[in-house]
Amino acid sequence: MYIATVIPLAKGSQKEYLSYFSATDIPIGSVVVIPVRSRVLDAIVINTEEVINIKSDIKNADYQLKKIIKIKGDSPFDKSFFTACQKIKNYTVGNTGTVIKSLLPAAFIENIPLLKKPQPKEEGSENIRHEKLIFQAIQPDRLAFYRTLIREAFAKKESLFICVPTRYDIDLYNKELAKGIEQYVFTFHSDMTKKDLTHKYNSVIEGQHPILIIGTGIFMSIPRHDIKTIIVEHESSDTYKQITRPFIDIRSFAEILSSVQKTKLIFGDTLLRPETLYRHDQGELGEISSPLYRLPQTENQTVVDMKEEVDEKGKKTFTTISKETKKMIDSALSQNKSIFLFTVRKGLAPITVCNDCGNTLLCPSCSTPIVLYGTKQISANKGTTPRIFMCNKCGKKEKTEVSCPKCSSWNLTPLGIGIDKVHEEIKSLYPKTKIIQIDKETTKTNKEAAAAIDLFNKTPGSILIGTEMAFSYLQEDVYSSAVISLDGLFSIPNFNITQKILHIIEKLHSITLSNIIIQTRIPENKILQYILSGNVLPLCREDLSERKDFGYPPFKRLIKITFEGTSKETEQARAFIEKILGDYDPQIFSAFVGKVKGQYITNTVIKVDPKLWPLIETEKHTIDPVLKETLSRLPPSFSVNIDPEDLL
Repeated sequence: MYIATVIPLAKGSQKEYLSYFSATDIPIGSVVVIPVRSRVLDAIVINTEEVINIKSDIKNADYQLKKIIKIKGDSPFDKSFFTACQKIKNYTVGNTGTVIKSLLPAAFIENIPLLKKPQPKEEGSENIRHEKLIFQAIQPDRLAFYRTLIREAFAKKESLFICVPTRYDIDLYNKELAKGIEQYVFTFHSDMTKKDLTHKYNSVIEGQHPILIIGTGIFMSIPRHDIKTIIVEHESSDTYKQITRPFIDIRSFAEILSSVQKTKLIFGDTLLRPETLYRHDQGELGEISSPLYRLPQTENQTVVDMKEEVDEKGKKTFTTISKETKKMIDSALSQNKSIFLFTVRKGLAPITVCNDCGNTLLCPSCSTPIVLYGTKQISANKGTTPRIFMCNKCGKKEKTEVSCPKCSSWNLTPLGIGIDKVHEEIKSLYPKTKIIQIDKETTKTNKEAAAAIDLFNKTPGSILIGTEMAFSYLQEDVYSSAVISLDGLFSIPNFNITQKILHIIEKLHSITLSNIIIQTRIPENKILQYILSGNVLPLCREDLSERKDFGYPPFKRLIKITFEGTSKETEQARAFIEKILGDYDPQIFSAFVGKVKGQYITNTVIKVDPKLWPLIETEKHTIDPVLKETLSRLPPSFSVNIDPEDLL
């Protein structure tokens, strides 16, 4: 009889390790089925001992050991993946089982008896020098480089893994890179059936020829030992950040995995994240070539000042669709061409303008349009009125009792252009045209979104109205595009808003064949001016400078702690956080949507020196043990998110 120590593979599991009886000596790394209270879970065996050696410990235990239900088979991943999971577990303050569950396709665990055993790793491969490189260039140039890189790798009998954020990126990169080597290119994504995943997994494991794998992050677990290069494409995509506990960032995991495996790592994008570019500037990351900071096709852009729009009588008026945009749509429809209109989702707080002079209220700290909060952002603190102006970029708050800084008028009005308003306006202007809408409320599932885009592609002379969500599905070019309200983007509560706007414009350029119109009430906005010039290097430098002033990444490591509960529980939680994290200057505030289903949502943000919370620990730099212990001891009602995409 043996005692097996296992790691449960379950999200939300509070226990790191559990122990069970086993009639046989189970090999380390095997997947077994265990009983946990009323549930039956998969688990990884990490140790076994004969009962005779620990008999006294068993007698003195204050609990009764249960038996392992069954042995599923060998682990579908190798030691390096397991080690990387343990390292990212420390970084995210999670537990190993939850991390593995988040990074391993469920089909691999369920179909273990059908999976082929990986080939043994060749000795000496760990001596390969670990390189971390950036590649900032336009997509055609990156694709050309990857084709050359693949040929060179195959010649050296090496395989590659290209990690992409969505399955639609998989289709694009497969189309561009598989020509001539189709039999050696394998694509993996979560929409595949268990049968297809199992078949492809076994083909990858059994194949002798070098291969190219194109897949989403969870398929980096595939144990193909001749993979010597990992490429993280569209590195700036926030889709890489998982939205459920333990909030793993696939980009961070790829870096940890490559450091464990000593494989080359390449971060590629048209515009990389500021954090990544800063690390390059500091000499932490090398480069494929000098990073380019230019946006393509700048001559095809037209900026429309919405303050100058007039009605039939020549009087200035607030309108959703400018005359210039209507002309663009009319021209495209007359040629039976497709149009894409980009807008923000409904429900976002709008910009605020002066009715007397038309001035848009800007943040006095960073010149970003300020947003009126109060109608939907509910505070848990009774007796307070949370109506304030706030900058979503730097966080500066202003009382609502403010006047126009240009003409001193109190006649201020919030103006918003959400997706439903745009759809309504376009429908009234073009009642006979097929109009398709894509956003999280209209197309709630992946299937619905894909069907909407398919209908758009198959209907010449149609109009697609979409939020940022549309970019994940749009693979075919459109004739003309328009940003209905650039100003509305500033209502998005995200400290990365400058980069987000740059990527939206860059993406529009990449899919638009003819012209792009940008509607705004602030044509003098510096972000827009840099976009029009095509050279965004000065903007990126300004953004880094502002991040340093405001204490944002890469100069600080952000840790967000979220609590959900009743009004009384929230007050107690705030006091509790102040007590245990007071030394770290916690910033406690209500979430962007402060109340959901009767529960108040409160966020706490602490900012620490990145050296005190490094992604890859060294002898000189390790994770702050006191802070880590404090965060790991938080009750389950608190969630911890390292490197959050937003603070609200």
